[in-house]
Amino acid sequence: MGELLALAAEAAGGQQHHLVAIQLPVSLVMMTPIVQALHGQGPLPAAVDAGLGGRRRRR
Repeated sequence: MGELLALAAEAAGGQQHHLVAIQLPVSLVMMTPIVQALHGQGPLPAAVDAGLGGRRRRR
């Protein structure tokens, strides 16, 4: 998540970027992000820790 925030800041020319959320696919076939989140790991908890929201996208 740190790298993603750094890229957003670089693209915006400073810390005033407009990155406010991440979007991940939600699929019963691809359970890894869900299982990771249930165990406090992976991109969703990292986004929350960084002050970002999470969005789901159904597949």
